[in-house]
Parts: sequence; structure tokens; C-alpha cells
Amino acid sequence: MCNAPQLGFRDLDRTDPLFANYPFPRAIPEPAFIQPDYARWAAIHTGMSRTQVIDILGPPLEESFHGREEAATATPLLYGYLSTPMLPHEYTYSFSIYFDESGKVWSKVDPFNGRFSDDSLPVAPEIITPHEGATFFHFPRILDLRWYPSSGEYPISYAVELGYARVGSRSYYDQGLVRDLASPFFIAEFVGACLGRFRVRAANRFGCSRWSEYRCFEFTR
Repeated sequence: MCNAPQLGFRDLDRTDPLFANYPFPRAIPEPAFIQPDYARWAAIHTGMSRTQVIDILGPPLEESFHGREEAATATPLLYGYLSTPMLPHEYTYSFSIYFDESGKVWSKVDPFNGRFSDDSLPVAPEIITPHEGATFFHFPRILDLRWYPSSGEYPISYAVELGYARVGSRSYYDQGLVRDLASPFFIAEFVGACLGRFRVRAANRFGCSRWSEYRCFEFTR
């Protein structure tokens, strides 16, 4: 059912009266970002020393290493960040490398859940919430949609396609397509007590990513 056709597609912009059904985000500033070179970032692996990491990536953004291998601790090295305006507050993802007590790499984290672009185009977004098949009992039907940021050349914007299925129908109808979202979240008022689904894609100056997989949900009232 989640992959049924979608009918009545409508592309919304911010002057459309129906846009009033989408309370957030509006007039949100662009995310602030610094990114390392993706290929060099990928070359970092567990077991490396701080000196080896710095030889590959260069000096970190914060000076937590002072040239003394014996001083290595669990203090991470920061090589970038993506600071996104979100609700209820701004959220900052980081490119951080963590070390064990012997000063060897044991983990690294990035804003993209390990999914990197190899051609500057954005990768297809990976949805975080709601989970597949989520059932909601609250009213008003406020729907909070979130996904991991896409990698690729920044700035990146997102488009969200939101659809609903009428009771007894095997097809989805389009509640709207909203473009040019600067941050990886969207809050909408859903159209009714019925099945719904959404998907997301990313865009930058090179073009658009593939659409994400559909994520389905249901409102009961």
C-alpha cells in the first residue's frame, strides 16, 4: 500500500494559501557548515594514532592536540560541523574523531550517518522519524518529519512530498510538495484521520538526489 500511485500532485510555494497548513519551518536561516574532504575523511580508520590522523586531515578545528603523542586522551578531534536550525532548538552535527586511552582511533562520527557523496551531488536523504508504520492518536494532527542531512556540496536544500490515502482507497493523493527547506526537518498539519506517507529529496547547484524511500504512518483521529 505504501508504494501505491500518488494522484493529484500539487507543488506548493510559500505564497500558496495551503502553505498555512505547514507551520514550520519558515524563514529559517541557512545552516552553518564546515566539511573536511570526504576522501580524506574516509581514509581514517580505527587504530590510527593522532599523529596519523593529523597527517591526513591536517590540524583540527579545535587545538586539542599539541604534538605530544603521550598526551593523547579521549578528547576528540573536531574536523567540521553542520549547525542546523531545528525545533525546539538548533542542532549541531559534527565531524569528530574519538580516541581510546592509548591514543588510538576507536570511533568517528559525521552528520551523514556514513553516507557520502562521490560526485558533489547530494545523496538521497535517510529518514529518521516517524518510524515505518507509526500510528498517531493525537489531535490536532501535527506531524513532525525528520531526516539525516544529505552529504554533497553545500548549501543543500530539501523538498518534502506528503500524501494521504482516502479510506478504502488503494491510491495516495497529494497533500503538497514543499521545496527549498534549508534544514532536515518539516512540521505539518496532516489532512485527516487516514493513512499517510512522505518522502524527501535533496538539491544543490549540481542537481537533485534520488527521492528517499517512502515512510508510511497513520492518524486515527
